[in-house]
Amino acid sequence: MEFRSISRESSAFQQPVSEIDIQEICARAFGPGVLATSAVELGGGMYNTTYRITAAGLPEPVILRIAPAPDRQFASERELMRNEYATVPYLSTVAAVVPRMLFADWSQEIIGRDWVVQSHLTGVPAPERLGAYDRALWRGFFAQLGEITSRVHSVRGAHFGPIAGPGFPTWSAAVLASLHAIAADLSASGLDAADVRKVADLAAEHGEVLDEIREPRLLTGDLWTVH
Repeated sequence: MEFRSISRESSAFQQPVSEIDIQEICARAFGPGVLATSAVELGGGMYNTTYRITAAGLPEPVILRIAPAPDRQFASERELMRNEYATVPYLSTVAAVVPRMLFADWSQEIIGRDWVVQSHLTGVPAPERLGAYDRALWRGFFAQLGEITSRVHSVRGAHFGPIAGPGFPTWSAAVLASLHAIAADLSASGLDAADVRKVADLAAEHGEVLDEIREPRLLTGDLWTVH
């Protein structure tokens, strides 16, 4: 099997898995007769560990995404992959342009980490090709991105906060919980959290302004060309 992982220090946030792990994951996701013939780790992301996999018995490549180990996840980013999975039913309006979720495993039996297998989308990542086009053409690209974002933001929810929970009755409560979690992460990492705590205090003092938003909506995060 062709197997390529990105070389990283043992202390790095992202960590690869082994060839044996890849084969066990393929067997779990697709059955014991499916053997990976190629597993190539993809760069570009800074959170999950991602492989493009081809396998005998599968008609096309698939994407394996592996979450960080639980003890490496910050409180403000806890179980992001599970929250992403819970979001899938809400993305029906943009289903044609997002990967299909083929398999998810939260048991952590194989590698001690959450993982999902998704369909492989054809095309080239925008950061690799957008710069080759005349800037006058970028307008159409970003117009399409805005239209897709608008469709996502039109989706209503049952509560504020992450789809998978915890849920909050108000937008101010969700914002405060997020800010407090970020401040705690900074402090736990030995960094100064004073600025974030000050923002949290201001949000608490002016919560009525945040609570002018009364209807939960699905929001995109990190909206840039890499995503």
